[in-house]
Amino acid sequence: MPQDNSSEIFVTQWFYKRLEESQQKYAHIIMIATKPDIIKQAPLYKELRERWELVVLIHTGQHYDFNLSKWVLTEFGMDVDINLNIYGQIHKKFSLVIERLWDILVNIHENYKKIPVPYVHGDTLTATTADKAAFLNKFAVVHVEAGIRTFTPNKEFYHKLFQKYEQGEFDWDKYYTSLQDFDIYETGSIEPYPEQFDTRWIEASTGLFAAPVELYRKTLKKEWFPKEHIKVVGNTIADAIEISREKLSGSSAFEKFPNMKWKDFIFITIHRRENTEKKERFLVIYYAIKKLIENWVYVCFLGLYASEFAIDNYWLREDIEMLRKKYKDNFAYGPALAHHTEVIDMISNAGAVVTDSGSMQEEANIVWVPCVTARFWSDRTETILDGANIIAPPINSNLIFDIVVWAIDNKKMRKKQHLYGKNVSAKIVDEVLAMLKKDGKLFKYDDERLDLEQYFDWKI
Repeated sequence: MPQDNSSEIFVTQWFYKRLEESQQKYAHIIMIATKPDIIKQAPLYKELRERWELVVLIHTGQHYDFNLSKWVLTEFGMDVDINLNIYGQIHKKFSLVIERLWDILVNIHENYKKIPVPYVHGDTLTATTADKAAFLNKFAVVHVEAGIRTFTPNKEFYHKLFQKYEQGEFDWDKYYTSLQDFDIYETGSIEPYPEQFDTRWIEASTGLFAAPVELYRKTLKKEWFPKEHIKVVGNTIADAIEISREKLSGSSAFEKFPNMKWKDFIFITIHRRENTEKKERFLVIYYAIKKLIENWVYVCFLGLYASEFAIDNYWLREDIEMLRKKYKDNFAYGPALAHHTEVIDMISNAGAVVTDSGSMQEEANIVWVPCVTARFWSDRTETILDGANIIAPPINSNLIFDIVVWAIDNKKMRKKQHLYGKNVSAKIVDEVLAMLKKDGKLFKYDDERLDLEQYFDWKI
């Protein structure tokens, strides 16, 4: 997909002809931008096409290089109809998605007489801008992975943990168990930034909340969203993993990292803004990784854009190159894996995953691998409460080291039943089509939502 800083939107040659010829009433618009968007929206795209619905795939252009976009599009057989070609800093991208998508939605509705039904995913910039373009034109969205909120252990919990650790007191099992006590958690964090802002901002324009687990249905109910619009359906990442597992025989992941093959290695990705842009937090994580390597733990560390920025910005490039040379038998360092199949191949064979990624917490749970989340919290708290995941707060490198070492191949954390269901995309599409059949649309004023139109009476 070509990119430049022009005002040009890229539309495939026969797109509008296809719209004109379609007899369908609804245009199911799948919005994508980031690699996780593509992976999690792919099963929905596939499900809708298999049902012969009119499907429109719109890419904002946010993640456009091969490792982050092109290869996974090819991998999942997705053909982009429109690329919004957004560019610039975050405020510019926000405004461009709203402006450019707005025009497309109006065109589809007014000139081609289709009702747009946008599907937005998770807590992304794309989701929280595409929904505005839709809602302000009276089209409510389907929010895939709705209701996700950050749950943070409270201040007292952390102060007690760090004070005891400084005194030489740390019991891994007690810490692990204590994180499964829901009463220690509080909500309201702005982290991950800006994703927690994004996901909350989407909900008010949502017509169908596709919640992944019961925890988030309860969260949405507490926030007073209409309970009849909230459906617990699972997470589409489960469907995506099933697709990727069918292709594992073609994975070249261990050709890229041969020193990890057949080893009980840890697979590490760090990319959150709050971890990479705040020097103290990144250094805590980095030196924990370094200690693992120096203690001959097998470590595969992917250099994502944000972590690469941090390594250069904090003058760690020479140090990490030294580690690569000195510990070439047990340390692998390289760029992001282009294919989802490769990622699943790696984490399925890992002894543990260490990450600050929300999606990878889910993926680790689905493939039954212990997960260590390098944050003060999780926005996938269901995995923490289930005991498949543990928080490693980025305050003390030695504490992170201790948590990770205990997690590697920990049988308590290898759950044999994951949290995110099966045939999730089919469930979401069933719910959407049922609502459209019943009400004709997802956007409803209160007289429609409360079924009060039968009582209209303006006669004197």
